[in-house]
Amino acid sequence: MINFCIFEDSHYKNLLPLTEARPIYTCLLGVSTLYDKFESMFGFGNITLHCRSYLKATLKEMYKGVNINNINAGASCFFYNGRVILNQSLKKRLTSIDRNENTLITYQGNVVAIYLKGDLLSIMIQCLVKPIDNGELIKQFRSYCTAIELETCDIINTPDDLIYYNNDYITQDFESASDKAVIKGEISPFTVIYNENNVFIDQHVNIEDFVVIDATKGPVYIENDVEIQAHSRLEGPLYVGHHTKILGGRISQSSIGSFCKVMGEVSNSIIESYTNKAHAGFLGHSYVGRWVNLGAHTTVSNLKNTYSPVTVQYKNKVVNTSRQFLGVFIGDFVKTSIGTLLNCGTVVSLGSLVFDHDISNKYYPVFSWGFQKRKLYDLDKFVDTMRVIMKRRNCELTQNQIDLFHFVKKNSSKHE
Repeated sequence: MINFCIFEDSHYKNLLPLTEARPIYTCLLGVSTLYDKFESMFGFGNITLHCRSYLKATLKEMYKGVNINNINAGASCFFYNGRVILNQSLKKRLTSIDRNENTLITYQGNVVAIYLKGDLLSIMIQCLVKPIDNGELIKQFRSYCTAIELETCDIINTPDDLIYYNNDYITQDFESASDKAVIKGEISPFTVIYNENNVFIDQHVNIEDFVVIDATKGPVYIENDVEIQAHSRLEGPLYVGHHTKILGGRISQSSIGSFCKVMGEVSNSIIESYTNKAHAGFLGHSYVGRWVNLGAHTTVSNLKNTYSPVTVQYKNKVVNTSRQFLGVFIGDFVKTSIGTLLNCGTVVSLGSLVFDHDISNKYYPVFSWGFQKRKLYDLDKFVDTMRVIMKRRNCELTQNQIDLFHFVKKNSSKHE
């Protein structure tokens, strides 16, 4: 059996706040995570996940039965960069290599994948002691490998790449699904579906009257046990994960994870699992992490008044993007108060509680309390609150997660 290892490189620092408490390959894109896309195509092999050492315990809870940071040195291994989005075209390229040769596959200075055996495999395992720098890795192995430079590759360099790749991957995932153009759920008589051949609705889905599903511009993929209430308009490309409730409003060109509650206007965004946006308010061109609660009328700007490219700030670093439309990046376990207004390019880091906000403030450090940068959430109070929130969803806050919160809060300055 061939061995695979999905690793994270040192570029994770450029993907904060999404990677503050988990690797990038756990993030949602299209209808599944980056890891899920890899597992669906290479699940016949032995897959190991590699991550920063302080993420190992919580990652083991997330992926039970999967090896974490434990690579088999006795057989050849295909190392795969977790920032790379696997699709059918790339799969064909990866499976065409000669397994008798060590092979390095790159794209624009990034290691896409590297197939190694023997002594080189042992060297690679040592390199993985800490997140790998791509330049150093290429320098280390190029002279010992068959080197292949790809002409094209979809790779996540900045958090907004996920947003802008999302619609294409909803479509690709829909097209590659075994079930499509199938309606299994309960559709009320006054539900309207445009372009039914581009719609998948799984079993135990309940769609009330006066719902419009418009798949003329892209597929709509709705998983099992979803509830869609009256006066909701769903426009493709769109993915809605299992056990999510759509409570009304216009949801378009977005991916909504499982066990979410969503209402209002959502456009060109990704909302991860167990997150609530249960009231009115606009969310556009944004990425929202797991276990987030957006208070009533929380509204995001995704366009500057000057129509110029949006800038994103993380700590003291300001990045000029090429995006005219770009909203916010919200890490895991964040809460916003009612009436919160967030400017385009705002970053809200892990565990923050946003209230008494200042719309001109575009960066909230980990565990922020309000908008004052020097005041932090009391971690004991944060943990108590998260226990209550997770219990309501029949989930439990584990000691490993609590330990990770303490570690991230203590060491957040190292992400500079």
